[in-house]
Amino acid sequence: MSFNPESRLDQLWKEYSMVFQDFDDLTLARWLAQTLGQLEGRAWRLSHPLMGAYRLAAQLAHQRQVWLKRLATPPAAYAEAPCCRAPMLPLLTRDVKDSGLVCQHCNETMIPFDEIPEALRAEVENWAAKYAPIHAVAHWDDRQRKSSGNYDHAFEDAAAEAERLLGVAGKDIAPKFLEFYPAAVWEDQDECLSVQPEDIELEPK
Repeated sequence: MSFNPESRLDQLWKEYSMVFQDFDDLTLARWLAQTLGQLEGRAWRLSHPLMGAYRLAAQLAHQRQVWLKRLATPPAAYAEAPCCRAPMLPLLTRDVKDSGLVCQHCNETMIPFDEIPEALRAEVENWAAKYAPIHAVAHWDDRQRKSSGNYDHAFEDAAAEAERLLGVAGKDIAPKFLEFYPAAVWEDQDECLSVQPEDIELEPK
């Protein structure tokens, strides 16, 4: 995980990661393998505290090439990721058309979009196509903002629609990935539209 030294939040995450720096490679591998077992069978919010801890440990393990050392055996359900040979734990983001499913260990494309299981690809593509113009509102230039008449209103409408579509990803799409992968992760925020994880409601009020 890369850190911006100017960001207080990134500094906080760097502080969080220090606990894993004290783990030797064997301890780190065993912690990751055990946690993968806990993750299995669910589609997880990216913001979930357990996922946050796992990502910090996983990316440190990638730097140390822990999985290549075969120090611990992950649960049998997890296949080997083609990008870095760590266990496959895919992340669904709004950039799925360009980035495919992202690896939680090396942050590279784990599964290109055209290799997403065919049974899911059309639904994911349709969702991404709806999300793209909504997210783009946050990046309108001055001409587009002026032509909207009331940019603040357009921004608020876009944020509300982003909340709805992210909820669709969490409720309707990400769980279907469990038919093909032991666990999955979905992005539950849009920082450009000021949409935070707590804004995404998966259960009706």
